[in-house]
Amino acid sequence: MVLKVAYWNTRGLAEPIYLVLEYSAMEYEKKEYQLDKPEEWTEQDKSQLGVDFPNLPYLKEGDFTLCQSIAVLKYVGRKAGLLDAQDDKALAHMEELIDTLVDFKMGFVFLCHRPGYQENRAEYFQGLKPKLAQFEKRLEGRKWLMGEKLFLGDFLFWSTLDYHLCNEAHLLQDYNNLSRYVKDFESIPQIARYLASDRFKRFPVFSNVHAQWSGVPQ
Repeated sequence: MVLKVAYWNTRGLAEPIYLVLEYSAMEYEKKEYQLDKPEEWTEQDKSQLGVDFPNLPYLKEGDFTLCQSIAVLKYVGRKAGLLDAQDDKALAHMEELIDTLVDFKMGFVFLCHRPGYQENRAEYFQGLKPKLAQFEKRLEGRKWLMGEKLFLGDFLFWSTLDYHLCNEAHLLQDYNNLSRYVKDFESIPQIARYLASDRFKRFPVFSNVHAQWSGVPQ
């Protein structure tokens, strides 16, 4: 059954979902709401979605509807076999790492959306160095975050790193493991094809209507 995934016409919170779908070759349709014409979502489709807490992104599979970016990401991740674990404790460590990656991503989201972006940017990137050092250490002796096998968090991690690199191109120049990781992820055949296709657009990263920084010149 063809999946339908809906979000704004920006990378934002939905991109890891698209990466998983492309990697796993799941058939899907993308519905993009236009940032400059939000009424299609806010005044029409939102109230008609048929769920208690409608939000973007959402996924539809037949009569099944699911909202919220991480819930949708985990749903497609399980379908793709990217959350396989040998036992509950191993799964708990995967979930723990995903939560860590969400924190990493949301820190950048908050920087780019809150007032004072220009004043806070330098402090943010300075404060990011200990976190990058943790990820650098995590990748010591590991190809991917959990070892030799890709897992769901890798899709979230790459997209978050790339969002940062769109803002600060030299971010990883002192982090060999992270730089290697980014290149390796982008070299995965399914991902490379997607990034080279017209289905992928590097900008805007965030809403150029609501964000202080979206990657698009104001």
